[in-house]
Amino acid sequence: MGVTDICGCIHIHTTFSDGGCSYPTLIKAAQRAGLDFIGVTDHMDMTGLRDGRQGLHDKLFVIIGYEHNDAKNLNHYLAFGTPDTAKGFTEPQSYIDRVKAMGGFGFLAHPAEKRDYFTDLPPYPWTRNDVSGFDGIEVWNQISDWMEQLRGRKIFFPNSIMNFGAADALIEFGKLFFPNRLIRNAPRELLARWDEANRTRFVSGIGGVDAHTRKFSFGPFSYRIFPIKTELRGIRTHLYIDKAARRDESKIGGAILAAIRDGKGFISNLYRGDARGTRILLQNANNAVEYPGRPANALPLPLTLNADFPQKARIVLLRNGEAVKETAGKSAAWTITRPGVYRVEAYKGQRAWVYSNPFPVGEYPL
Repeated sequence: MGVTDICGCIHIHTTFSDGGCSYPTLIKAAQRAGLDFIGVTDHMDMTGLRDGRQGLHDKLFVIIGYEHNDAKNLNHYLAFGTPDTAKGFTEPQSYIDRVKAMGGFGFLAHPAEKRDYFTDLPPYPWTRNDVSGFDGIEVWNQISDWMEQLRGRKIFFPNSIMNFGAADALIEFGKLFFPNRLIRNAPRELLARWDEANRTRFVSGIGGVDAHTRKFSFGPFSYRIFPIKTELRGIRTHLYIDKAARRDESKIGGAILAAIRDGKGFISNLYRGDARGTRILLQNANNAVEYPGRPANALPLPLTLNADFPQKARIVLLRNGEAVKETAGKSAAWTITRPGVYRVEAYKGQRAWVYSNPFPVGEYPL
C-alpha cells in the first residue's frame, strides 16, 4: 500500500458561530494556502454540513464537525463524523458518549488553556479529568499559545507607554501585528498527560488553529487579529493516508477522518518551516512499516524508528514521555528494543517545529 502525506488545518470557526469568516472566504483562503483539507468546528452548529459545504472544493477537502461545551461553557470537545450536534447533552461524559453513539469521534479542545487576556475571552480549559472514551487531545492550540504570551490588556489603554515603557509597548503591539512569530511550544504539562494516557490506550493528537478572525477596536482604530490567511499559516496537522484514497473522491473524506481519529501523522508549525514531506515511521527487519498512530499490526522487536525531515532540526526521541535520544540534522534512525510509547519531536532553536503522534510498541499497559 502506497502512502502519501497531506496537510491541513483543524479547529476553524465561521460566521455560523463566533468566527469572522464565511465559508466561501475560508475555502478560498485555504486553497490559496495550499492546504489539502480543513476541519470546521463551529460552536454547536453544523449548518455547513446541511448546506452541502463538506466535500471536495477543487483540491481542498472540507470536513465539518462542531465544538461542544458544557453548561458553564467549559470542557470544549471537537466532534467529527456525526450527522448533527448532540443537542441537549450538557455533561462532558454524556456528550462524549453521545458523539460515539452517533458514529463520531472527538478531541478534548485546548484542555490546558490558561489564557486570560481580553475580558471577553477567558480561558476554556478541560476541567473534568474523570471522563473516558474520548478519542484524542488537541495538544497544540495556536490561539492559546499566542495569547498566553501577551503581557496584559493594559497595553490598549492611553497610558500604555507609562505602564510598559516605549520599547516594551512597541513589542506588545508587534505581537498583535505578527502573531505567528510568537508560537512557541505545546504545553509541556499537556504533552506529559498525553504521553501518560497513551500508556493504557491509544489517544490521538491534533494541532488546532482555533481560528476566529476576530476584529478588535481601539478607540477610532480597528484591527483584525489573526486574519484568516495568517491563521492558516501556523499550526497544521499532517496525515499519512493511502495514495489510492487520495485520488478517489468517494474515499478521500473517509480516509481523512480515519487518519485524524487514529493519529496517523504529526503536527507542525509552518512558521518554523514547511514540514510537508516529513517521514516518520517504524520498520522491522522484513521492511514492514508502521506510521505514527493506532497500529494496524503489532511489529515484533527489534525495530528501527526513522525520521526524515525536509529541513535541518534538533530531533528528539521520547519514550513514555522521557527524552532518550537526540540528534541534529535532517534525519535520524534509532533502534527500538523495548516496549513503550515512542514519539518524535523536532525543534528549530528552542521552539517546537514538529510533534509526531505516538508509536505504541508492545502490549498495553506500556
